Amino acid sequence: MNEREELIRDIPLLARLPEDDVRALASRGRVRSYASGTVIFQEGDPGDSLYIVIEGSVRIVVSSAKGEEATVALLGPGECVGDLALLDGRPRSASAIAAEHSRALVVTREEFSRWLTQRPKAAFALLETLSLRVRRTDEALTDFAFLDLAHRLAKRLLDLANAQRDVQARGALAPGARIRTTQAELGSMLGASRESVNKQLNMFAREGWIALSRGSVTLLDPEALRTFA
Repeated sequence: MNEREELIRDIPLLARLPEDDVRALASRGRVRSYASGTVIFQEGDPGDSLYIVIEGSVRIVVSSAKGEEATVALLGPGECVGDLALLDGRPRSASAIAAEHSRALVVTREEFSRWLTQRPKAAFALLETLSLRVRRTDEALTDFAFLDLAHRLAKRLLDLANAQRDVQARGALAPGARIRTTQAELGSMLGASRESVNKQLNMFAREGWIALSRGSVTLLDPEALRTFA
């Protein structure tokens, strides 16, 4: 398999597709590079392409009527960006911004639809993807309703660390995982102020669970965070 095929194979919910389906989808895409801070697409843009992150990370951002922004997700290698708009053809519901130098496999809606029409069994994998997204949304709403900021932050740090691992990584999260994100971004994801997030992060640091540096958080004791969360 070439890089494109291996990338698609490593997406958990597409991993069960036959090899010829994987090869056919990979052949319809092209790899693009994005410098840190590059806007990949904006909220309201036509939903005309699917992006599969190869390396780096992509922030998913939504805006309020007043122009305020909130980061709702930070996606890493093997994760899909823009899949909802690709399926329904409606405008983008959020913006996607490269959080660092990133590469992605881009498949246009036209090519994806042609591939799906020729391989109807693959539709089940997409239904699973949408189901997982709904489950994640339900979990986030439950966390927001029943967990305080400290516990939500611990869970989010673990989720981000897992997302930013190499797609080939398996097993438990090892100590030393580095998350490339700012405290303001974490606050935006959790619906909290940067100051509140800073207070909780410093508490975790005093416990020896994490180490803080500019623009990143390193998990020193993921198991302690998991137990706490």
